[in-house]
Amino acid sequence: MLKFATKFAPEPEAFETAQRAGFRDAELWLGVETLSRGREVARLASNYALGCNLHFPNRGELDDDALRGAVRLYRDLQCTAMVIHRPMLRRYAERILAHDASIRLGLENHRLDRDQFSRWAEESAWLTLDVEHLWKLTLRDSALGELLEQLDGFLSRYGDKLVHVHLPGYMPGSPEHRPIHRAGDAALPILSMLAAHRFEGMVVSEADPEYQNATDLAQDVLLFERWRESLQSRGI
Repeated sequence: MLKFATKFAPEPEAFETAQRAGFRDAELWLGVETLSRGREVARLASNYALGCNLHFPNRGELDDDALRGAVRLYRDLQCTAMVIHRPMLRRYAERILAHDASIRLGLENHRLDRDQFSRWAEESAWLTLDVEHLWKLTLRDSALGELLEQLDGFLSRYGDKLVHVHLPGYMPGSPEHRPIHRAGDAALPILSMLAAHRFEGMVVSEADPEYQNATDLAQDVLLFERWRESLQSRGI
């Protein structure tokens, strides 16, 4: 079964809020400064019953000490994926993998047209699928049915490469990076499709910091738990 996660910078209050809301997994947003205190972050995370994956920094100059810190944090937290954007993959992937070739660097899709999306899926070793980017930037706010058709084909062909999913509460015309419960009509069939394809990684309600509060996080967990109960009631 897939794991439902939230996303935050690794600070004590964020861990506390996520766990109290009922989350069991989290994606940790890393900055350059975060990597300089990686051991502290690992100790902090060990205080909470949350499985963790990492989001590699999007910008900044990273020396070998910082890269070793990212690798050590990945190992210490027993991560299954590290989300990374293409510019950072080009600059740092070889050096990261030289430290630990087992790390799964999940390249995230961003501003891709349909052909570029296909090449991203075909050529990348590991994938992080951002559903909001697919819908808004690749499919240009298509109908939900077209998104689901595209997603089904993607999972059939490339599901074995998929290590991590971003699923914000997006609908065409809405702001980006909202909690998943703000767009349940779209999110629920996407969750069901991921489950049908036996995806077992993290599905992250990737919401902006303003939504990282007890109310929105608890509503996300409630939506997910109701969805999971509906599957169980049908013997799925």
